[in-house]
Amino acid sequence: MQVPYRLSVCGVLLILAACSRSPQPEGGKPEAHNAAAPAPTTPQKQQEKDKDGEDKPGEHAGKEDKDGKHADFIKLSDKQIQAAHIEVAAVRAGFAGAVEAPAVILADPQHAAVVSSSVSGRVISVRKNLGENVAQGEVLAIVESREVAQFSADVALARRQMELAEAGFKREDRLYAEKVSSRQEFELAQSALDEARTRLRLAQQQLSATGGAEHSAQLGLRAPIAGIVTARQITLGDVVEANAKLFELANPNTLSVELSLTPTDASRIAIGAPVEISAEARSGAGRIAFISRVLDPATRQIRAIASLSNQNGIWRIGETVSASVVLAAQSTGEQLAVPRAAVQTVEDKPSVFVREKDGFAIRHVALGKPSAGFVTVLSGLDGSERIATSNTYVLKAEHGKGEAGGDND
Repeated sequence: MQVPYRLSVCGVLLILAACSRSPQPEGGKPEAHNAAAPAPTTPQKQQEKDKDGEDKPGEHAGKEDKDGKHADFIKLSDKQIQAAHIEVAAVRAGFAGAVEAPAVILADPQHAAVVSSSVSGRVISVRKNLGENVAQGEVLAIVESREVAQFSADVALARRQMELAEAGFKREDRLYAEKVSSRQEFELAQSALDEARTRLRLAQQQLSATGGAEHSAQLGLRAPIAGIVTARQITLGDVVEANAKLFELANPNTLSVELSLTPTDASRIAIGAPVEISAEARSGAGRIAFISRVLDPATRQIRAIASLSNQNGIWRIGETVSASVVLAAQSTGEQLAVPRAAVQTVEDKPSVFVREKDGFAIRHVALGKPSAGFVTVLSGLDGSERIATSNTYVLKAEHGKGEAGGDND
């Protein structure tokens, strides 16, 4: 009796247990979200996932810097550009060719001066040496001179004579007013005073012409302009002659370039024509200011002068350079050209550096035929750009540093 009862109780328990289970999907497998519940992710596993995944923070920005605009841009401040002596000029439009000629850098006659002594004497002090800067009116040297001493003594004597003449005139003027002396004596005293004043003025002018001062036998040689000493012909103790050239001064910020042209080339250029000056990875721009109408009998060349700004101090007086004079356009064609020094090979392509707000953008160009110091541009520029025209190898080197840094990252 107990056995069937126990069997019935076990059957009921099995039925209740089966009814309490949750429904299973078809196929007898548990639901996906229950079977594959994600385990808690640690920070280390999250970093590994970011490293292996496709969308990583900063990856697209890095590719843009390497393959996009930033890879072809050199960031430089205005101070860095000035320190590197990088000059910027507009692309030459309407280019009709150029004339190339040898040239020499000279001091600008409008900003140069010669210092000489107006009297003979002995040099007792030299205060400025070759190449030193001088201010206008600054003493370059001191010469002791007998002539200056004589002129100084003449001034002192003339002043004493005038003082005596003034005293005599005052006395005669008082006596004439009191009816004691005659009018003739009064007029003689007045004439003596006028003569004494004239002698003093003449003595002062003679002393001033020599550059000397009263009560001194020394003459100070002063700089008539501000600039640098480009030549010095005296040393301490020298005895110099009157009007001898002792110093030469020049303002280095404004120079001249003397070109030697053939008669044919001289006939092709005009006053005001642009000139590109180049020498040893340096370049500058100027304009023709003078063309001689006389043929040099010794060289059979025509002399031309161009002005050249030298604010950055890269040019030196006396050095030999190459000059390219741009010819005036003969047609309305907008052929573009750039100086040869402006072109560098970047990524195996001829390129120029276009000035932008924060530096220079590298622009690949297709070049045509060279002409003197220029080369024509077939494509890559529209003529409105301003490009680096000197020391462009510095920009190429900066670009190379950027590429090297990008490869190492």
